[in-house]
Amino acid sequence: MLREISLGGRPDGATVRGALRDGFFLVRNSVPESLLDECYGLLEEFFSLPLEAKLGARVTGTNGQSGYTPPLVETAEKSDRTPDWKELFHWGAPLPAGHPLRTRFPARYPDPRMPDELVPGIGRALTELHTRMREFQVRVVGVLGEALNVHPGYFEEMLEDGPVVNRAAWYPPMRDAPSRAHTWAVEHKDFDLVTALPRATSPGLQVLGRDGEWLPVHAPEGYAIVNVGMVLERLTDGLARAAVHRVVADPQQTGPRLSIVQFCHPTPWTVLTPLRPPGSPDAPRRFPTLTADALFERTMYRINRLDTRTGPGAGEDG
Repeated sequence: MLREISLGGRPDGATVRGALRDGFFLVRNSVPESLLDECYGLLEEFFSLPLEAKLGARVTGTNGQSGYTPPLVETAEKSDRTPDWKELFHWGAPLPAGHPLRTRFPARYPDPRMPDELVPGIGRALTELHTRMREFQVRVVGVLGEALNVHPGYFEEMLEDGPVVNRAAWYPPMRDAPSRAHTWAVEHKDFDLVTALPRATSPGLQVLGRDGEWLPVHAPEGYAIVNVGMVLERLTDGLARAAVHRVVADPQQTGPRLSIVQFCHPTPWTVLTPLRPPGSPDAPRRFPTLTADALFERTMYRINRLDTRTGPGAGEDG
């Protein structure tokens, strides 16, 4: 059973640190359920379109961090190189053209590509959802920071103008998969600070417990699951656990699945220097220091999402 962390009052530090060791926990979601319903409806309409229409919403040269990604592209780091059976749509908030982060890291700050010509109104709804989810996550990391004995604005400053990105994942029915070797999403870790996962349209998310057992998890209505990413694991020198998770269809499940998540990436120039959280052992450092952008690029390369080509067609997958 997932622990629940409250955003009100003064949460018990030991309870929060225990949740960080678990890697996944529940938080009451501040995003209106009506907004989630609207976005799920619009996204389902988008993903139900013919592939040729959806391909017009692709954005090249962004490592897949903006616009549409067709199925059989993303490959989890721990897989046998069999790509996941899913389609993706990413969006975020643009930075001004002259912002130094956008100048130095253009691929991390693409303009959102909203397919309003295909699904009228989708841009307005998804933009509002992105804003509301980011506000929620800033409150979450504030509570985590207090339990880790850092300044209240420590994590919030990392996220200020960071490439926080939303992902909608459409998992087609498994009966349509190219082969039995494919699954919705092979086991993996997220490589951000934290990820928020509101309720999905059907089950499928599983997390690997500390005892090695796969546990089905879901967010009840009004809640979001928050999971620890590699950035937070490195910053806490392993006290927080970037838990391994996957998305697997139940054998009795015949329909598709749609989920919306938000990845909280720190600004690319953030240096991930391990902290000494309360209760951490006085032992040699587990993780070396590196930048957030270095961790991002290394992981994107390993999952076959790093756009290395330039010129016309750069970033397009075969």
